[in-house]
Amino acid sequence: MSFFSSSKFASASASGTDWRDTARAVLELIEQARARQDDFNIGFIYMSDVLADDAVSIINLCRTVTGIDHWTGSVGLGICAVGVEYVDEPAISILIGRIPEEEFCVFPPIELDLTPAQQALENWVEDRDPMLVLVHGDPVPENDPVRTLSLLGRMTGGYVAGGMSSSRTKHLQFADEVVQGGVSGVAFSQSVAVATVLTQGCAPVGPVHTITRCDEHVIMELDGQRAFDVFSADLKEMARQQHKDSGEDKATDQEKLFRGEVHVAFPVPGSDTQDYLVRNAMGIDPDKGWIAVAHQAGNGEQMMFVHRDHETVRADLSRKLLELRDRITAEQGVFAPQGALYISCVARTMSDFGDGTGGEMRLVREIIGDVPLAGFYADGEISNDRLYGYTALLILFL
Repeated sequence: MSFFSSSKFASASASGTDWRDTARAVLELIEQARARQDDFNIGFIYMSDVLADDAVSIINLCRTVTGIDHWTGSVGLGICAVGVEYVDEPAISILIGRIPEEEFCVFPPIELDLTPAQQALENWVEDRDPMLVLVHGDPVPENDPVRTLSLLGRMTGGYVAGGMSSSRTKHLQFADEVVQGGVSGVAFSQSVAVATVLTQGCAPVGPVHTITRCDEHVIMELDGQRAFDVFSADLKEMARQQHKDSGEDKATDQEKLFRGEVHVAFPVPGSDTQDYLVRNAMGIDPDKGWIAVAHQAGNGEQMMFVHRDHETVRADLSRKLLELRDRITAEQGVFAPQGALYISCVARTMSDFGDGTGGEMRLVREIIGDVPLAGFYADGEISNDRLYGYTALLILFL
């Protein structure tokens, strides 16, 4: 269990044996903040998927106990809190805040039809310039969530960020009530100061290549050569560099490389932070030289190979968080965020952040401090209208 507070936010997390036990524990903690000043008006809630059947009861209890009407969040296979993550157990993480009522707007699930969101947002957007649009979505909807995110970004003009629910049962979201399907969330005006950072957790294997022959999901040629041959050459060069730098046996270096995972990645055009979308390699045909990928590719598109293991995940997270801290300090003269949301890929629950499996939230806490925080492990992370994988996203309320 944990409780942390600032002048504008407070967070609490707890695990238990069932929904009543868990909800009671986290609400007793959050009451410590309400005892001081009772004007919290927005809540972010994340609960483990084993509590999904009781989500309605949990939300109703949170609303009754706290007096907060507006709630947003999701279920997840894992839940994030300050310095700790909860995986495969009943758990709830809550962040409550004080934000002027007119500076945020909760909207219901949308897919290709934007009408429900427009009804909730259009009047609000007319008088404001949205900064952040926090979203939670269904990873298995009937329509493409990437297109929905793009439509939402164009409609609001805000920075769309968040995550897709992860669950072995119901993929639930919370947008003032328990909902399913599409993408829902809350838009914040530019008066709500925020800062975000996305950590990829991967390291490039070789240079960026150009797809010169493909058939939708099958990459046949890169740079005019068989795709598999280019892939093999990149791996051999990486192993050679490791051998040169470490002095270890070359075969050992290659073995270490494959203890992690090799994926394909597609650079984001125009990104000033060199972001890329990581996708799985679904199959390789060495005889034909083809590589099947979980991405509908096109000739002329750029592609690269990336490697992910415990070291790359840990190193990239540390680097990106330190850069964010330095940037905020330089801009504001001090690093003193009031609240935070953290959304990480469910695959990262198996990563080693320094002391066996887990420890991601402990590392986050070491760098950003005891900032009130809530979050979850997602089945796809959202940043700048795009759907990522194997990444983590930190949102700070300044």
